[in-house]
Amino acid sequence: MNSIWIMKKLIDSLSGKNDSSVWVAVVLLCVSTAVNAEVRMSDSLEGDYSHECLIEPNRVLKLGSETQGLVDVLEVDRGDYVKAGDVVARLRSTVERGRVEQARKRAAMKGEINARKADLELTSIVLKRSDRLHKQALIPSQELDEARAQHRVAQAALRQAEDTVDQLKLDLVRAEALLAQRIIRSPIDGVVVEQHAFAGEYVQDNPVITIAQLNPLRVEVVLPLKEFGRYVVGDTAVVKPELGGPPVNARVDIVDPLLDASSGTFGIRLLLDNSKGDLVAGQKCEVTIKTESAASAG
Repeated sequence: MNSIWIMKKLIDSLSGKNDSSVWVAVVLLCVSTAVNAEVRMSDSLEGDYSHECLIEPNRVLKLGSETQGLVDVLEVDRGDYVKAGDVVARLRSTVERGRVEQARKRAAMKGEINARKADLELTSIVLKRSDRLHKQALIPSQELDEARAQHRVAQAALRQAEDTVDQLKLDLVRAEALLAQRIIRSPIDGVVVEQHAFAGEYVQDNPVITIAQLNPLRVEVVLPLKEFGRYVVGDTAVVKPELGGPPVNARVDIVDPLLDASSGTFGIRLLLDNSKGDLVAGQKCEVTIKTESAASAG
C-alpha cells in the first residue's frame, strides 16, 4: 500500500473538512505503516547477515623448554613449516648424554646375574647330594641343614641381582627422560612466526620460538546485542577474505554464552578449513552467517 498516496488523501480530506474521510485516511495510514514494518522485520529475520570479521591462526604457541640451559642449536628459522613432533631446538646436553651412555652400559651388565645363577646351580647340586646322603645315614642332619640354607641364600642373591638390574634399567629411563627435556619439539603442525632465543643464549622460563597453527583457521566475529540467540554451533557461513579470492565456507564453532555489558556485544568463533594453505591469517574479512532456519528454507 502506497504511503504517499495515503498522505495525499489525508491532506485532501483535511482541506475538504470531511471528518469521515479524515478517519478513513488515518486508518489506512496506520495499516500501511504496520504492514511495511512487518515486511521489513520478516525480511530481516529470514535474510542472511554480513559482518566484519578477522581471520586468525587457530593456535599461537610460544614454545619454551622444560628445563633451563644454553641453546645449542635451532633447527628451524622464521617461516619454516613444522609437523607435530619435529625438533625445533636443542639445549646443550653433553652431561646428559654422558649419563645416558653410562646408564645404558650399567643396565646391560649381566655379570652379577650370571654369577648368582652359577652359585644357585652349585648349591642346588650340593643340596640334592646332601639330601641323598642323609637318607642313607651317611651325613648328619646338620650338614643337610647347612646345604638347605646355602641354597636359600643363593636364591635370594639371584633375586637381589635381578632387582639391581631392574633398578639400573629405571635409571636409564630417567637419564633418557632428562636428555629428552633438552630437546624442544613442536606439539602442533604450523609455521614458525618468531624466534625469541638463539644459539648460545640462556633460557629458563622465556620462550624460544613461536609457532602458529594455520589449519584450520579461526574467524572471530563481534556481533551486536540484538542478534544474540540467533546463531548456534554448527551454523554455516560464507567468508570473503579482504585480500580477495573466492568466498570460502566456514562453520560456527563457539557462540559466547555471555554478553559484554560495556559494549553490548558478544562473540562468535568460526572454523575455516585451510588444508591447501591458500588463506593468509591476520587479514580482515566479511562473513555471512546462515542460520539453521534460513538454511532449511533454502
